[in-house]
This record gives sequence, structure tokens and C-alpha cells, in this order.
Amino acid sequence: MLRSSSAAAYALLLILVAYAALGALFAVTTPAWQNPDEPAHYNYIAHLATEWQFPALRMGDYDEAYLQRLKAEKFPPALSVEPVRYESHQPPLYYLISVPFYWLGRGGLLALRLFGVALGAGVVLLIYLCARAVAPESPHIALGAAAFAAFLPMHTALMASVNNDALAELLIAATVLLLLRWQRTVAEGRSVERPGNMAAIGILIGLGFLTKATAYILLPVAIAVVALNALRPVDAGGDGLRRHIGRFGLLVAPALILGLPWWIRNSLLYGDLDILGLRWHDAVVTGQPTAAGWIAENGWGAYWERAWTFTVKSFWGVFGWMGVFMDARIYTFLLILSAMAALGLLFGILRRTASGGIEWRVFISSPWMTLILLWLATLAAYGWYNLGFIQHQGRYLFPALPAWGLFFAQGWWVVLERRASLFAGGILLVASSGYLLLVTLLGNEADRWTLLLLGASGVGLLLYGLFSHRVERIVRGGRSGEKAGSGYGPASNLRKDGVLHPILYGGLFLALAAMDIAIPFLYIVPQLRS
Repeated sequence: MLRSSSAAAYALLLILVAYAALGALFAVTTPAWQNPDEPAHYNYIAHLATEWQFPALRMGDYDEAYLQRLKAEKFPPALSVEPVRYESHQPPLYYLISVPFYWLGRGGLLALRLFGVALGAGVVLLIYLCARAVAPESPHIALGAAAFAAFLPMHTALMASVNNDALAELLIAATVLLLLRWQRTVAEGRSVERPGNMAAIGILIGLGFLTKATAYILLPVAIAVVALNALRPVDAGGDGLRRHIGRFGLLVAPALILGLPWWIRNSLLYGDLDILGLRWHDAVVTGQPTAAGWIAENGWGAYWERAWTFTVKSFWGVFGWMGVFMDARIYTFLLILSAMAALGLLFGILRRTASGGIEWRVFISSPWMTLILLWLATLAAYGWYNLGFIQHQGRYLFPALPAWGLFFAQGWWVVLERRASLFAGGILLVASSGYLLLVTLLGNEADRWTLLLLGASGVGLLLYGLFSHRVERIVRGGRSGEKAGSGYGPASNLRKDGVLHPILYGGLFLALAAMDIAIPFLYIVPQLRS
């Protein structure tokens, strides 16, 4: 456990340095153009840098047959990527600020990829600050949230590519951080609230409008947060209603003012009030598989199976143009880790309920609720997008990374507590038995690795819960100069926190970092090198 702010700062610095090294590794080793939509994003930047004007999406900018040939032949130098321009409808902010790096790298791909890594470092830092704002008394949870964002393989690879996701995530995390701090200001005393705080949130939302459509979830989330905080008791001055109306105005006005010029431009260019250019984009990118067509051909059962399996796998890591998979056993183990985190969160909620319950009027205006709203809005946007096209890509869930990181970190920390590990271990053993029974009744053969990993995880958690306290006693008894029965000094800290708990907790994130080191050499380079 960390016992000082300086220790937490050093740990955060190590996470950022490790992330930068891993991001650079992905940027250098991934073959050219072997990231989703990378040529189209690059061509947007190149057009701005050379033509000094915004590109417009036109018929012919998406050629399905030519794109499939490029991917099948692994983007050989003889085939130009210049015709791949189907991202020209995107908002301009990321591409504008990428132009100096295009010039600095003389049009090279690496400089733009490393710029994405730098933006990703900002995302990791902001996620740490968001977690500290939610749980200021738990720096280990904030470090876990930052480490999750830094070492999640798919996220590390995505930040090390040319796309506008990195800037969108940066603006989303920055907006959420300001919302969380504003909530704390309101909770501590409305008299110290500054109007500029809400205006700054509105400006960040407007910049999100100019970056990527995924950032549009910020406006409804922010409005919901302000509205839920209005349910708090009206301040003694009696001007609660006027203050709430003023907050909404300061929030919405800057966002709309910043987004309006781009929306007018798109409406004039693409017609029919197509302010995002999405209807025109759908008309241009003919050939992409649609949800309706896929369901008609394969059925609803196959659709939901694909949606689940591909979303889960690509959340953790499916590389290249969503065609480079890791070993199936790795995905099984990562899914079990996800289940452990979920069980840890569930145990924490049950424990909190049993110890006195949750005051829901306070909870719905709490920082935790802000992250839940961000998470729900991201899931809703993901579902809406997949109503049109088959795009079950886990990276579309990364706008909610401030929530994902905190959920995983909190869940993993709790599940390594003694009682929680017994609870989770028992459920995992029941799940392994249920899986074996189900496949037997269906007349199928159980996957041995799934059964082994699920059962081993359950047994491991049970053994940890049963015997970890004995290991702690041995460790405390073996440390010279410490009195196990004293209520003071390091011995009492050990008795409270233990040594196994933080070691195993940190080991999970070290395992993700080790996986990041191996992935380029085991999967990306061998499968994508031309």
C-alpha cells in the first residue's frame, strides 16, 4: 500500500514511462497502415498539410474491393493508399493539430503515431486524476485505473496509431475530471462555486464536437450530472433554481457555439441538415456489411454470439484491421479476470448494503454516478452504431475508459480481500461445474482450457482466502524489530494491508504490461509483415 503522496507520484511516473515505452514499441513494430482506418486518417492530415483546406467526402473515396486487396496483400508499396479517403467527413480538430507533426516527420507515419502515444499519456494521467477525484482516500485504486488504461493491449495499440480516438478520449477524460471536481465543489459548499468551471466544461464539450462523433455523449452526460445535482437540498439563499438555470446555460452555450460553424459547413456541403456528414458517409461507404443484411443471412443467434465474442476479444486486443487474434486461451483468461473484477464490485456493493445501505439521493449525485452515466452513454452509443453496420469493435467502448479503469481497479482490489476471494472463488467453481454440466447436457465436448482456467481460478481464490492470513502472520513474525501485537508502526500497517494483497494486485497490471511487450513479436509482426 502507498502511504504518501510522493510514493503515489513516483508510481504514476513509472506507469507513464512504461506506457510511453510500450506505445513506442507498438508504433515502431506495427507495419505501415496496419491499424484500423489508418490510411484514411493519414490522408486527411496530408490533405490539410499540403492543400491548406479541409477535405470533403466524395463518391469514390471508399472502394471496398481495392481496400480488401490492400489488406489481403498487406499494403505492398506498389499499391498506393492515396485513394483511401473515406474519413474526410470527420470533424477537423485532431487533424489540424497533427499537421505540425506531419511536417516535422516529413510526411512519415512514425511521427504521427508517436504523437498519438503522447496524447495517450495525457489520457492515462487524466484517468488517474478522475479516479483520485472519485476516491481521494485510495491512491492505489487510482494507480490501478491508470495502469489499466496504460497497459490494456488494445488501448495501447490504438493510441500508437494514426486516428482521432486519442484526442477524443483526452477531451472526454478532461471533461469528466472537471465534472467530478465541480461535483466536489458543490458538495463542499455552493458559495465557493465559480461560473467559469461550468463554462470550461462547455468549452471542452465543444472541442469534443470538433474532434469525433463519439465525444457527443459528453453533452447528455454533463446535462444529466447537473440535473441530478439539482436534486440536492436547495441552498439557504433560496436562489437554487436560478443557479441551476445558469449552470445549464454556461454548459450548453459554449459547446453549441464551438460546434455550430462545423455543422453549418457540413449542412451546406452534404445537404439535408446532415451536420455530421454521417448520412452522406453511409451512402459513400457501400459494401460494408450491415446489421440487417448480416442478421438476414445468419440469424439472430449468430448475431448475438458474434456481438459478444468479438466485442470481448477486441476490447482486450484484436490487432491490425481486426484480423490478428491472440491465442484463444489468453482471451479465456482475460475474460476470467473480467469476471473476477465484476465479482469484486458485486461483493463491495453487497457489503455496503449490508453495513447500512446506500442513500440513493446522495448516490445519484455522487462522482460514482457520473462515471456510471458515462459508461451507460458509451454502451448506448455502441449499440446504436451497430444497428446500422456490423462494427463489434471493443475500441468503441474506450470513451468510457475513466469508468472502465476505475471499475476494474476497484473490483480487482476488493476481490483480493479475504472474504471477497472466498465469495468469488466459490462462484467461479460453481460456474465451472455449471459449464461442464451444460455442455454435457447439450451433447458437446467441453473446452478443456476453459474448464481448466475457470476451475484453477476458483480454487486459487479459495486457497488464497483460506490461507493468506497465515502467510501474513509468518511475514510479520519474521520481520525483526516489529511487534506483531503492537498497534503502532509498520506491523500494524502490515496487519491492515498485508503484503500479498498489493503484490497480487500490482501483479495483474504487470502481467498486462508483459503481454504488451510480447504481442508485437508473437502476433502483429509475424502476421502483418508484407
